[in-house]
Amino acid sequence: MSIFGWFSKKKSDESLANISQGAKDFIDGKKNTLTSADIDPAGTALFNNYLKAMELKKEEKFYEAESLLLMSTKPPSIYKGHYRELFKLWRQFNREDLKVKKYQEVMDRVVNMYHLDGEMIDEMLRYWSIQQKRKLPKNYFDKSRNLLISDAKALKKSAESLRNEENIVLADNLIGRFGKK
Repeated sequence: MSIFGWFSKKKSDESLANISQGAKDFIDGKKNTLTSADIDPAGTALFNNYLKAMELKKEEKFYEAESLLLMSTKPPSIYKGHYRELFKLWRQFNREDLKVKKYQEVMDRVVNMYHLDGEMIDEMLRYWSIQQKRKLPKNYFDKSRNLLISDAKALKKSAESLRNEENIVLADNLIGRFGKK
């Protein structure tokens, strides 16, 4: 089925309200072109934020870049690169914070990384299970994770310094997971 046929079919559905104004204008003949922003405005906005974050990162405006990349994680998305770049920034922050013994900040950041990485994988499993019309195994995207052993080690050092048993156990579990590869 052609894309025009798909949109024509959608036009007769009550789901027409769910498509963007740009796509409606294309269907109605008010527009000659159909852009990615017309089809997926939210995805296009996330991509534009990603590009802007990369520019800010080059300009060494790391906290502004962090803010834009963090927006890509709420709600969780399948855009692995957004998480990867956010985690790179956070690793830089963690190295600086470990030097000055800001252990609580490092611990909080790595625990957040752990949760965000899990949410991303869950979203990828949900999305691609629908696309492939089958239930994917839980470990299907394990190689797509953005969490590194250095993150687990930073968490362990911080948790041990603060005597946080729960996060020491989490760090040990993560280090064990990395050791199995």
